[in-house]
Amino acid sequence: MEMNQIKERIIHLKEDRPAYKEMLNFYENLVQVLDEVKPLLSISGGEFKRELTEFQIREGFHLLNKEDFAIDISSSVNLFNSLCKIGKNTNEKMKENIESIETAIQQGNLHLEELLKRHFDESSIERTARDSRINKSILNFLVHMSVLPSIHARVKKLKERVNMKNWLRSYCPICGSLPQISALKGEGQRYLLCSFCGFEWQSDRLKCPFCQNAEQNTLHYFYEEGKDAYRLDLCDKCKQYIKTIDLRKLIDVTYLELEDITTIHLDILASERGYRRPIPSPWGI
Repeated sequence: MEMNQIKERIIHLKEDRPAYKEMLNFYENLVQVLDEVKPLLSISGGEFKRELTEFQIREGFHLLNKEDFAIDISSSVNLFNSLCKIGKNTNEKMKENIESIETAIQQGNLHLEELLKRHFDESSIERTARDSRINKSILNFLVHMSVLPSIHARVKKLKERVNMKNWLRSYCPICGSLPQISALKGEGQRYLLCSFCGFEWQSDRLKCPFCQNAEQNTLHYFYEEGKDAYRLDLCDKCKQYIKTIDLRKLIDVTYLELEDITTIHLDILASERGYRRPIPSPWGI
């Protein structure tokens, strides 16, 4: 991602959606520290056999399990601390929640390195949050963002060496996770963004990405009046939805996560209509 483009997009979004200004300020600092940590990463391992990975892709098997990603723990700890500092300067509520997390670390109730090593284990994060009486969504967000540069480094290597152009399935070819958000590009092709590793792949536009329903009379969408580049694709069979950004109507979007967190009002509208999002937004919605 290009930092200058992201910063320009944030400036535009602050003007267009002032209600999200506080959140965008946080993300502006977040993407900066994520970018700064990339050249400092030390990732070992990651060797693979091309023949095996190509076979896995052909047969529909994703390449890695979440626990297979090598994590630079030292860089992740430093990043976690940087994100806590940024978060405490965002608003009072986040400051209180992060101070609770820091207190749990200082008192030995939260072992940060162990939690980062088990970043893939949702039950471990949930148990830690419950036992320490801290906000699970914020803890999960901080942990995931802290290990994300390491995950992206592995994804980049796989992307460069394995052809995944024919993968049209609804789960990620890298880690098998469900998509967080989708985008329309080119002549209307749909691309899905992995909720865990951030890999982007092309998928079938005329199916529900969660239950594979292809009955068109049960698939529909709605969008906010005057902003048809942002829509919710709804499935009446499984009562789930995915947020879709039509990039053909937007010229300055390079970081889909920004578009996701600045359209939380659409998630609320979907929930009011009885649809649910199987993969939460970065803020747990």
